Amino acid sequence: MKIEMEVKAFGEVEVQGAKDAFKGVELMSVHNLSKDTTLGELETLLSTLFEEVENGYKNPKQCGVHL
Repeated sequence: MKIEMEVKAFGEVEVQGAKDAFKGVELMSVHNLSKDTTLGELETLLSTLFEEVENGYKNPKQCGVHL
């Protein structure tokens, strides 16, 4: 079974000379999983993606996922 996961994070950042500025990080991955894959295993994959995105932006205002 093929699963595509997309995690996006964005939040406000300080940019000299700008009143408002925002930074976004996006990561998409494709996984070929067996039909025996458990929800716990999916949760682990998703947590790994969240961690990777959060490392790119330490304080995302919002973080979301699309499966």
